[in-house]
Amino acid sequence: MKIIKLLTLALLIGLTALYGTEYTVDKENSMVTFKIRHALIAKVEGKFNEFSGTYEYDANSSTFSSFVGEATMDSVDTDDKYRDDHLKLKVFDIEKYPKMDLKLVKQDGNTFVADLTIKEVTKRVGFSISLVADSKNKFILSGKISRKDFNLKFSDTAEVGGLAVGDKVEINILFAGV
Repeated sequence: MKIIKLLTLALLIGLTALYGTEYTVDKENSMVTFKIRHALIAKVEGKFNEFSGTYEYDANSSTFSSFVGEATMDSVDTDDKYRDDHLKLKVFDIEKYPKMDLKLVKQDGNTFVADLTIKEVTKRVGFSISLVADSKNKFILSGKISRKDFNLKFSDTAEVGGLAVGDKVEINILFAGV
C-alpha cells in the first residue's frame, strides 16, 4: 500500500512538472486596457475593470500550456460616463454580448497566439508576451486588433472616412496569478 501511495505521489509531481502550474487570474492585480485614435489627433484610453481567468504556466520553460480569460463588457471605463454608456449600449451591446473572451491557441516564443471573441466574432490574434520586471508570475500581453473585424461600430457619422474614430485598437492585458 505504501508503494502505491509513493507511485501516485511521484506521478502527480511528474504531471505537474510536465504541464506547469495552474493559476487563477488575480482580479485585484489584473486588467485589460485599450487605446484608440479619436478625431485624428487624440487617443482615447480605457480599461475593463473586471477581468478573470485561469492559466497553466511552466516557469522553467517560460511557456503557457493553457489560458482562458474573460472581460466583462459592462466594466468598461474611459473616465467619461457619457462615452462609457455609449460604448456599453451602442458599440458593445452588453445586453446581447456581456463578455469578451480570450483563449490561448499556442505560444510561439514570445508570441501568444489566441482566439479573441467579441460580439460572437472570433479572430486569431497575436500578442507579444513579456514578464513584468522583478516578477515571477505577472505578465503583459500586447497586441492590436481591427475594431471593424469584431463589428465594433460607433455611428454612421463616426465611420465616414474614419475621421472620428480609428480602426486599430491597441490592447494590453496585464495579469498575475494566484
